[in-house]
Amino acid sequence: MAAVKTVKASAGQAAINEILERDGCVVIEDVLDTRQVADVAAELAPHFDEVPNCAGDFYGYVTKRLSGLIAKSRACQSMAIHPEILGVMDHFLLKGCRGYHLNLTQAIQIGPGEPAQVIHRDDLMFNFAHPEFEAMINAMWAVDDFTAENGATHVVPGSHKWPLDRQAQSHEETQGVMKRGSVLVYLGSLQHGGGANRTGRPRTGIVNSYSLGWLRQAEPQHLAVPREIARTLPERLQRLLGYFVHEPNLGSLEGQDPIRLLTGELTINGHFQEFLPEEVRPLLAEHRARLKAA
Repeated sequence: MAAVKTVKASAGQAAINEILERDGCVVIEDVLDTRQVADVAAELAPHFDEVPNCAGDFYGYVTKRLSGLIAKSRACQSMAIHPEILGVMDHFLLKGCRGYHLNLTQAIQIGPGEPAQVIHRDDLMFNFAHPEFEAMINAMWAVDDFTAENGATHVVPGSHKWPLDRQAQSHEETQGVMKRGSVLVYLGSLQHGGGANRTGRPRTGIVNSYSLGWLRQAEPQHLAVPREIARTLPERLQRLLGYFVHEPNLGSLEGQDPIRLLTGELTINGHFQEFLPEEVRPLLAEHRARLKAA
């Protein structure tokens, strides 16, 4: 059985990305300190108290899920733009797009007695062949210790390189065991699933998923995060929510960068802007000049 490679954040971005290229998953230890973990747990606690259990064979029946975390937790806001995580996204997702966004944000609390989830690939939600690049990548943050007994995520290292019709055997699975404050990063093409909780306490994790900027988000962030909150966020996070234009010209509002909606600079019937890749602009300029000279 292959084990999940565990590294410190100090290992460096190149080493983290190399492990992901090879195994499709990696645990980065101690990314959050004790205070940060306590903050996020405290911010989510009242929401978990309110939300009922899920009711489905995939999500489970004694598991709770929260979404829209950027609006519910300041700690989750900083986690979404953590440098090591965005370094992974830059390396993998920018091979298939010019800008990526948050696909979803979920807190998952697996309750006692919940059986293991079916092993699956998350990027099957994007139903097209894309062997040359990843469509999405997940970062699962440990709010509690993730153990083999309380539901640590099952992963199948190397399965991101398998044919789509090959299903993992039980002996090929392992678990992303990690201490609270650590994060399990895994590719969307990797086979994985939530583990069984055989303890008497719930196990809480937070998954932030990132996807290609030209794909629809699983959770429409501009709806999940009220505009009055979005206005207060760092620009990097605002753009991850979807307030950006993916070149060429995908996602503009009134012909302008939609981030202007947050800054109050958006003009109705205003100047219509082109959002084009830099390498295309000289070709268009040459074409126009040739026509004018004819």
